[in-house]
Amino acid sequence: MLLLLLLSGHAGAMALSEGFTGSTDYITEPLLTAIEGTERLSPEQALQELSFDSRHFRQASDLSTEAYWHKITFPSPPATTELILRLSNIMIDELDLYLIQDGQVVRHWIRGDTQQWNPEESYASIWFPIDLHPGSESLLLIRKASEGPLLLPLRLMTAQQFNQLTERSFKLWAAAAGALLILLIHNTVIFLLFRYPAYGYYILFHLTVFLSLGVTQGFGPWLWPMAFNQFLGSIILTLYTLSAWTIFHFSLQFLQVRTRLPRWWRYRRLADLVFAFSVLISLIVPENYYATPFSVLQGVVSVCSIYWGIAILRRGFSPAALYLLAWSFFIVGAAIGGMTFRNQLPFNSFTEHALLISTVIELLGFSFSLSLRARHLETAKNQQLMTNPESGLPNRNYFLNHLRNHHHQELPDLSVHLVLIHLSGITELSEAVGPGSAGKATATLAKRVNQALENEHCVIRHRLPNLSQACVIDMDQDNLIFLCHQTNRPEEIIEHLEPVLNRSIRLHQIEFQQLYSIGVASGCLNELDMTTLYQHAQLAARANWRSNHLWSRYQADQQLHQHTQLMLVAEMSKAIRSHGFHFLIQPKVELASGRIRSGEVLLRWKHPTLGMVSPAEFIPLAENVGLIFKLTQLVLNMVLNWIRLHADELHDTTLAINISARDLLQQNFASGLIELCRTYDISPRRIVLEITETTAISDKNLAAENADVLRSAGFSLSIDDFGAGYSSMQNINRLAPEEIKIDRLFVSNLTENETHQTLCRCLIYLSKDLGTRSTAEGIETNEQLELLRSWGCHSGQGFYLYRPMPAEEYLALLQDSSGTG
Repeated sequence: MLLLLLLSGHAGAMALSEGFTGSTDYITEPLLTAIEGTERLSPEQALQELSFDSRHFRQASDLSTEAYWHKITFPSPPATTELILRLSNIMIDELDLYLIQDGQVVRHWIRGDTQQWNPEESYASIWFPIDLHPGSESLLLIRKASEGPLLLPLRLMTAQQFNQLTERSFKLWAAAAGALLILLIHNTVIFLLFRYPAYGYYILFHLTVFLSLGVTQGFGPWLWPMAFNQFLGSIILTLYTLSAWTIFHFSLQFLQVRTRLPRWWRYRRLADLVFAFSVLISLIVPENYYATPFSVLQGVVSVCSIYWGIAILRRGFSPAALYLLAWSFFIVGAAIGGMTFRNQLPFNSFTEHALLISTVIELLGFSFSLSLRARHLETAKNQQLMTNPESGLPNRNYFLNHLRNHHHQELPDLSVHLVLIHLSGITELSEAVGPGSAGKATATLAKRVNQALENEHCVIRHRLPNLSQACVIDMDQDNLIFLCHQTNRPEEIIEHLEPVLNRSIRLHQIEFQQLYSIGVASGCLNELDMTTLYQHAQLAARANWRSNHLWSRYQADQQLHQHTQLMLVAEMSKAIRSHGFHFLIQPKVELASGRIRSGEVLLRWKHPTLGMVSPAEFIPLAENVGLIFKLTQLVLNMVLNWIRLHADELHDTTLAINISARDLLQQNFASGLIELCRTYDISPRRIVLEITETTAISDKNLAAENADVLRSAGFSLSIDDFGAGYSSMQNINRLAPEEIKIDRLFVSNLTENETHQTLCRCLIYLSKDLGTRSTAEGIETNEQLELLRSWGCHSGQGFYLYRPMPAEEYLALLQDSSGTG
């Protein structure tokens, strides 16, 4: 279409020499022009009183407060001739045409935007039939006055040429109006569906542009009543101002200025006040006075929009490119249209339609850019959902919902190694430096590993929604994984990663090294899914903690063990709810006198199908999964209730109850236990709390506070299995126990192992020096008993003395012991 208009404009320039004999080209020669003055003149007065000169023509084609007359003289034709004068619609307020033949006004047409048209004819454009007769002089006088531009493009043609031009105009109007309406309907539907603000402003802009183009391009009266068209013409600059306001807000929303250029977003309310003031002025001030301020306003909006578009495009927002292209077309078209209507460019078929063409292109560009923006936002949203915000690497969501479901496309050979790097100490790091800094530290390590794997060709790449690629999947702060083809051995890759993993990370002026374990699971994805491989790699990484190797491969028995553990957890939880545990009591003998002064409560679990489950199996498991607290409460309730029922039979003996070191980390553990003793009416002095140290005490201050409260209430504290596990002198200092129990590991082969003899003897002497009692566990022979007695060990337990026994037997034993005594 643009090429056609260019060719048409070129043809018009070539036809200028044909004069007024009939042509579809615009008349470009200056018309004879006169200035009316202060009083309105009749056509007869104009001919008599005014001096017509072509030098006034340029002045009469620009903004002016004057009224002008044009005169066109037609020579007498050799035969009767019908010519048609056609004007392009340029919104002149007052437009009167007088056909004068032989000194008489034979026709008078009124076609101004503020006038009642006369005579009324079916609208096909602004046109006037002129009949020329032989021997008769014909003269056409045109009077015009307007607050806007006074440009008066004329074409003089035959009836046949007029029909052809009108048909062509209708086709152009139909194409332009149809395209604009289809775009308007399409985007209105999308706006109603999604309620996205940018679409709303785009629709408002589209409406104002559609109305203003209907007036300026001439197709308006073809779609709506002439009276409405004249009204729009009278407020055309108001429409332009509203369109500038809508495009301003469209740009703000489309380019997301609020988040990308927040300092500009703050001025939007001030801009709205400027636009509101401009709309008010456009309704009050004459168009010829407001035209220049509006041009400045339009220029400012254009510059701001272009600047925002360029700035945001440079930040990676690709839809801004199409936005800038569309906006540039509109700016060029508006500039051409404005300069043409101000008579600064020649009026021809190209300049006449430049604004229409550029506006249609702009609206199409904006519509496409909105669609592109929707895709861009969808891609950005998917990118955000599928990546870790700190490292930018694929995350757990990518692994579970994308990779697992599309592994046939991602992994054509289907045989892979899944390598899992488990990071430890993340919780402690988060507590020390905050979760944000801890996240940055692990993200730094993840990016280092990803960079180190980029040159490993056997490592599988993962394509993200933004088309970037990554080797590592950042599952969470604890686990990193990567995949490689099973045809390659993972050893070399993992060894290559070792120095990367061992590099220290600087955080808050602190250098620290991340601890890790690596597990590898291999398999064919036709037989196993990705989550199963991940599960296997987790088990292998867990096993690697207990290994001296850099990495461990998954073994089938690891999963069997894990299944057993999970089953035990479920069964243990049921047993706690149904009180499926019972306890035995192992007497504690005072070695010097041989008297039973205390007994240790030993929890037992007899499962209906599994039989007896060893405490060495279920106690650590309960600690790992958090069931130890419920288990402790169950034991306390059972034992305290039993003591209450047999208080007299127990005489002055005490009972030792095992609690976990983790129990001391419960904020209200001490106060809860004291209240429980009140409930059962049991004196705390009858209870010894043996603290087992299967795990380290992470918060020693809280543990010490609970210990102080318990000791003050009358409970005795004992450190169980001292010398093994996590025992330390710090625990003796902080917990101040009344008893230290020497672990059976050192007692069981006491007579054969000189090192164990030395350790036991030193621990007994240490207890004496600290003012605490020493108790030896696991005494199995008389020789062991005599050695311990000779060193001054206070108490002892073991099969040589007494085996663990039911509570009733323990009571009977106490009766016999008391009777004997």
